[in-house]
Amino acid sequence: MASKYDTQRERRTPPHISLPDIRYISGKTLDEVCAAASEVLDRPLTRGALSAIENGLRGASPQVLAALEVAYGLRPGSLVTDYVPRSREAVPA
Repeated sequence: MASKYDTQRERRTPPHISLPDIRYISGKTLDEVCAAASEVLDRPLTRGALSAIENGLRGASPQVLAALEVAYGLRPGSLVTDYVPRSREAVPA
């Protein structure tokens, strides 16, 4: 007997929205988001770091993503990344 799950649709990538768009929709400035996120982190989140994350020049750690969720008032786990961090090659000593 065939399972009802055998005929399930193929999974698709859900719609996503970029961090700059989330900031734009929220009406917050870089400084406001950095201040709110820094309250959650054990270190300050700088404008340069947030800008680099928003523009894809730098990855975001799980801690930074969680802090941004708080800063934007999102549900925990709402911000996810779909990239695979590149591994760093060992530099000969």
